[in-house]
Amino acid sequence: MSDTQNIDREQLIDQLEFMKGQVIDPDAGIFGPDSMFWKIGRYSTAFLGAGRAALLQNAHPWVANAIKQHSRTMDDPMSRFRGTFTNVFKMVYGSLDQVIDSSLRVHQIHTHISGEIEEDSGAFKKGSHYQANEANAMIWVHATLWETSVKMYELIIGELTAAEKEAYYQETKMFAYLFGIPESSLPPNWNEFLEYNESMWNSDELMVKDASREISSFLFTFSRPLTPVLNRYEIFTSMVMPERLREQYGMSPATEKNIQIYETYVKRIKQAFPYLPKHARYLPPYMEAQRRLKGKHRPGVITGSLNKLMLGQARLVSA
Repeated sequence: MSDTQNIDREQLIDQLEFMKGQVIDPDAGIFGPDSMFWKIGRYSTAFLGAGRAALLQNAHPWVANAIKQHSRTMDDPMSRFRGTFTNVFKMVYGSLDQVIDSSLRVHQIHTHISGEIEEDSGAFKKGSHYQANEANAMIWVHATLWETSVKMYELIIGELTAAEKEAYYQETKMFAYLFGIPESSLPPNWNEFLEYNESMWNSDELMVKDASREISSFLFTFSRPLTPVLNRYEIFTSMVMPERLREQYGMSPATEKNIQIYETYVKRIKQAFPYLPKHARYLPPYMEAQRRLKGKHRPGVITGSLNKLMLGQARLVSA
């Protein structure tokens, strides 16, 4: 287990100042329309990997216990979803000022999230302390997002070259700076980033225990009317999980039947996706950002309605 490194506000501000020096167009934020980050993250298919990323994150005992003890996920999942993704999308698609504002806000929220592990969980003993602004835990949360994003893109949209994946990974470091994580703490390149992910999948820093299983069970059963869809989604998610963690969660096994269900699911999405209207193919915050950079500071009617449905507000970012 790596030594803990809690990120304080001063360290965060130092990283933000470093990040600001690398921004080319403050109106476009820290990435912009020519970035690999926007190219890969703009598609609605990114949400196909949401279950996988969430389960990978929650296999870390710090994350699972923090969510169980401090989050509204179980009681009000929509509110939790909206709060999380509103901040994330502002960081990705907002102007530089909005990006920094969201960064400081999230850090402040995290300063109040701490507690003790409820049971022995791999490398973490019962009663050991956790803190949400700890660098190693945050690196793991980030890693699940970016590795899963590439996996979903290549599964549905198309293959990426080694150079594209390397460029994308280097851009993800800008997002890490928003949490005060210095570059020296991150894998230097895409290949070593993949090695880091695979080593974590098989390390005792990830261990599925009761807190993790409660979250997993909720993820696939939170809505009775959606049960048929959630059952298929659970199979899909299980098939793209690392085997060790799939087994620890008690998810659907990789039987011939389940693999066939998964492959059919993927095939149908790939066939239909290119024919969907653009507002279904692209995330509404991305569509809004594209309009803003063209001088149109209000989202279109459809984009605003989709923002409202997904995030609870029609306009993600201000002019």
